[in-house]
This record gives sequence, C-alpha cells and structure tokens, in this order.
Amino acid sequence: IEAELKAKGLKSQYAQGLRVTDEQALSVVKHVGGMLRVEIEALLSQGLPNSPMARAQIRAVSGNYITARPIGVRKGIDFQFTGTVRKVDAAALSAHLDVADIVLVPFVGYSPTGEVFNLAWEDVAENVAVALRADKLLMYTDKLPTNRKGEVVSELTADEAAALSGKKSNLTPATMRAMEHLARAVDNGVARGHLVTRRSPGSMLLELFTHAGVG
Repeated sequence: IEAELKAKGLKSQYAQGLRVTDEQALSVVKHVGGMLRVEIEALLSQGLPNSPMARAQIRAVSGNYITARPIGVRKGIDFQFTGTVRKVDAAALSAHLDVADIVLVPFVGYSPTGEVFNLAWEDVAENVAVALRADKLLMYTDKLPTNRKGEVVSELTADEAAALSGKKSNLTPATMRAMEHLARAVDNGVARGHLVTRRSPGSMLLELFTHAGVG
C-alpha cells in the first residue's frame, strides 16, 4: 500500500497508530489486496516435480468473511474508510478448513450496506483466531522483545505481553500492536500466541517445529 501510494504521488496519513483511509487510499487498498491474493494463490498452485510443492494440490479460497464497521471520528480525527471487525463468519471459514482448503482472509471488510473498509491486519488476525477458537495465532513482526542481555524473550503471559506493549521500550510500534492483539486473543480463548520475526528465513517453521523455537 505504501509503495503504490508513493508511486501515485499520494501521502499516507496516520493517526493513533492507524491509517486514515480516504477515497484515494481506499482505491489503492482494494487494488493491492486483490493483487496480493492472486500472487499468494499462484504460489500455492505450484506443483513442479523435484520441488517442495511436487504433486501438491492446494485449494486456496477467499471471500467476504469479515463484516466491518467504520471507526468513525476519534479524538477529532475522521478515519473515513478505515474500519474495525464487527463479525467473523466462523461457520463459513470452518467449512472450508474441514475440507482442507487454505482460506485467505484479506485486510478489508464489508458493511451490510456494501461499503468496503480498510482494516488493520492485526485486528483481522485476532478476531479470526478467536472466532475459530484457534490453538495458535502467529504474527510476523520486525523486532522481537529482548531482555537486558539482548536475548529474545521466549515466553510471556498474556498479561505480561499486554503490559509490555503499553509501555515505552525499544520495541517498534508494529511489534507493540502485534503483542497487544496477541495478548487479547489469548485472553479471549486462543490457546497460544506466537510472535516471530519476518527478517529470519524459515522463522515460522523454526518456531513451530523446534523445541526452543525462535520467537
């Protein structure tokens, strides 16, 4: 979204940690969301011999699973087409998962009157995980919390994560937002939240399939 706005000579507007989505930005959000969905579907459609995807037959689906509402005006800022999750169609998502589909849930939501809203991906991830009663919710971020020795903090309670996300530290705003949503998801029934770095190749696999993990 940032790259396309810049290419069009448009400036991003942020307030209170959220994008202010006007009509021009919403058009970019729609375009980028659709483009990314197609690119992810293409990657999941590979089935070349002698490759990790050999003979793979993965079905990827997407749809209007998120009902959204506008954020409206907060502290004097009109967020326009920036919204928040109102409801997740958990039954439809579960039906796809039951037949081994991979469901792509984009960062947009729809109102009952057919409006489109730009949503924070962390908000979507949290609400989908809670609605599905997920065992795990994994979020990528740019920096992980560390202790005084510079070592990655490998385990936190939801309360500790929520407290850490709300205080001044060397964490980036993106990491603090992810930790806040992970903590809330765990408080609302998700068994475990994982914060992993996008800067380390294979970090999700290492987090899930090694004893110590990397997140």
